[in-house]
Amino acid sequence: MKRKLLPVFLSFALLANGSLTAFAADPVADAVTESDVQTTVSEDQENQEEVTVPEGETSEEEASTETDDSKETSDVITDIAGRYTELGTDGNPIDGSKAIENAKAGSGVIVDVRTPENYNKGYIEGSISAPVFTSDGVVKRSDEPTAVAFTETVTGNSALEGKEIYVLCNSGNAGAKAATVLLNAAGYSLDNIHTITYGATGLEVRYAFLGTNNAVTGAEAVAAVDSSDVVIIDVRTTENYTKGHLKNSISLPVFYINENGEQAIAETNKDSYAVSFADYVKANISTFTGKKVYVLCNSGSRGARAATALLADNGVDKNTIYTITGGAKDETVNGSFVTVDGYKFVSGNDAISAAKEGTAYVIDVRSTKAQAKTGTLKGSISQSLFDADNKLDTAEAEALEKAFKEEIPSKITEDKPIYIICNSGARGAQKATLLLGKLGYNTSTKEDGKVYTIENGAKGLELLYAMSGTDGNAVDGKTAVAAVGKDDVVILDVRATGNYGSGHLKGSMSTPVFNANGVAKTTDDQLSKDFTKYVTDNKATLEKKELYLLCNSGASGARAATALLKAAGYDLAKVHTITGGAKDADVKAAAIYVSDTHVINKMADTKNYLILDVRSTASYTKGHLKGSLSLPLFDKDNKLPDDLAKAFTEYVTAHKADFEGKTIYVLCNSGARGAAKATQLLKEAGITNVFTIENGAKSEVIQKHFVTDPVADPDTKKDNNGKDNNKNLNNGKTTTAATTKTGDTAPIAALAVAMLAALGAIIAFGKKKIVK
Repeated sequence: MKRKLLPVFLSFALLANGSLTAFAADPVADAVTESDVQTTVSEDQENQEEVTVPEGETSEEEASTETDDSKETSDVITDIAGRYTELGTDGNPIDGSKAIENAKAGSGVIVDVRTPENYNKGYIEGSISAPVFTSDGVVKRSDEPTAVAFTETVTGNSALEGKEIYVLCNSGNAGAKAATVLLNAAGYSLDNIHTITYGATGLEVRYAFLGTNNAVTGAEAVAAVDSSDVVIIDVRTTENYTKGHLKNSISLPVFYINENGEQAIAETNKDSYAVSFADYVKANISTFTGKKVYVLCNSGSRGARAATALLADNGVDKNTIYTITGGAKDETVNGSFVTVDGYKFVSGNDAISAAKEGTAYVIDVRSTKAQAKTGTLKGSISQSLFDADNKLDTAEAEALEKAFKEEIPSKITEDKPIYIICNSGARGAQKATLLLGKLGYNTSTKEDGKVYTIENGAKGLELLYAMSGTDGNAVDGKTAVAAVGKDDVVILDVRATGNYGSGHLKGSMSTPVFNANGVAKTTDDQLSKDFTKYVTDNKATLEKKELYLLCNSGASGARAATALLKAAGYDLAKVHTITGGAKDADVKAAAIYVSDTHVINKMADTKNYLILDVRSTASYTKGHLKGSLSLPLFDKDNKLPDDLAKAFTEYVTAHKADFEGKTIYVLCNSGARGAAKATQLLKEAGITNVFTIENGAKSEVIQKHFVTDPVADPDTKKDNNGKDNNKNLNNGKTTTAATTKTGDTAPIAALAVAMLAALGAIIAFGKKKIVK
């Protein structure tokens, strides 16, 4: 009897637990590797006897052949992009210069997967052309003719065996992914397959395409500063150029200072500095045609290579481009540096003051078109040297130069300083200074010299603001606060991202023109470019609104932002500076919203910050920020009952020491009712340093950081301050989240319960049978 019941008992148990079904459908149990299949077939074949097959029927051997044909068909990769995702590789990216260096050293091979047409236009010496692109784009299946040809090229290729493979495509994306999949299918390890970052848009790669390496010494470059047959371009940062450069050189930077205050270089021909460089070359190609071009960078390496590539790609004969060996580090070069060709500098602010007070002459030599776009400085003399296309070497420019020589003597008659406004504080100012010198004005760099170049020219934001003609159209803090939430007003907070994150007006947009290094100074600064991109991309919406600018104090930041808005084509009559900025008392009192990213960054600092979650107990249990304190003001119906408010106040009063000295961040459902109620109750209890997490638990950033804590002893689960880290106020009581099962304990427990249930069923069945 016992023996008969035991199998039944186990069957009942397994059925009750779903195990029999699980055994049948278990993906791990069903999974058979390719090697398993092959081994099984082999063993079956070894034990086969010779069998006579009736006419018209298929033998097992023929069936086996059909199976093999099917297997060959299944080897086709029908979704190359999908297969790349399945491989789980990041492409093992490698910098273009490093790949080229390794390939030259013989430790790697470059496989160029671009079209034959693109390859023939420019390629890296020693690379293998194996296209994965057709006229319709990158291959999608491995049985496409182009993909088949690629596979034939790389399979068993002795040039690739034992080497690192560097894949070069158009931009380091789709083509490299397709090639990686096909190379891997051809037997090459993913560990040895690398994607060249940025592909053929990378300037190091584009330089290598040229196959040129012309150079001149520092001494040769210095000797050519006054030559009409040589153009010297300085590709260092504008800051370094300003500090000192070779006389008559043109500032065309491929280096810049990023938002972290570090020097960076344009790495692709798509980078903004590379685009500006290319635009200048194309617009002034006559400046370079028929002349030698000497490139000066920091050390005669990366910057010179990037500039050479950009010059050649935009119409300059590659054979006329030379790198100045050693760059700015060359002693001869460095010893010959001047500041703006020996000309004096004056700041934009000083020029503005001088023009206002009449203590200096200010000459604007920009084109009439440029002056019309930005406006002109009140009291300045408009005397263009640039033509309508911003060139200095055309017939129109020659006529303007003639007019300059004829008219300036009658306009500048007193012995006062002369300040020159040009586009960027370079070419136009240099030409104007030379002309003024020929007219007899004192252009000496010594103390008695009278001619100055305005730093950064019309790229300077202070000067741009002054030329805009606005007074800021100020609104006070009270008006700004009252405008929060209005449909016809947008508040642009131009303070640094960190300042915005730690406290801002509700609904305001973070559009910083400040960073750790201070306010943006020119239109070329990255902050300015990012701001301009935002207001340009959203112009259709923003230009219909009144724009309120909030900066630190209502001064330089607001002026910079106003200048950039003017340059972007906004009507300044609708742009307003909030007087006093974030220091205004009304603004400061209302700036109680903090960003989600700011809160996440401060979450671990429980000594100085406390995250207070006022959502319902159920919402908190489903997910909350680690270390947060649950003091629910919402009930299960999402209402704010008085009893919870009372319990909230009682808890805060009893634990006031836990709140004092900390910044309190309140998290509610959406950053509205609950946060407002909590702030009110906290302030009534004497806790004033309280901020609302904007958008509350609706924020995706907040949700991504939610956790659900398992049950823990409130006396043992402490935070860094020895405080209970899982408190949840529910009618004045402290509770913890429910236990969650992990690992193998859940199925074992379920099986045990199922077995007991089955045993009960068997006993019941047995008793029923006995009764009968």
